Amino acid sequence: MEKKSEKNEAPEVAAQIVDSRIAAVRDLIFGENIQQYNSEFEDVFNRIKDLQNETQKNLGDAVSDLENKLADLESLMEHKFQDLNDDLNKRLADLDDEKADRKKLGKALEKIAMMLQE
Repeated sequence: MEKKSEKNEAPEVAAQIVDSRIAAVRDLIFGENIQQYNSEFEDVFNRIKDLQNETQKNLGDAVSDLENKLADLESLMEHKFQDLNDDLNKRLADLDDEKADRKKLGKALEKIAMMLQE
């Protein structure tokens, strides 16, 4: 069994020696070009990473801005509904004082409906 394991290891060692020799020849022939390509690739990867970070920041800012605008809109709508509710209560109180005229009540409700549509 020991001979089989030694035979299996021998081709691996030989392959590593050949690979290292091929790498050495490759570096001699293409060394400068490979270094230049590696430098350019590193610059491209760094630029991509910077753009990803900038995009994430911009997206976070946009989400925050939209959340603020939605909160402002919600507040505005609540205020508008409260004003309309107060106006309706006032008009109903006025109608109660005038014996609740149905035509006036209908016109008041139509006016409120028109205000809601705006």
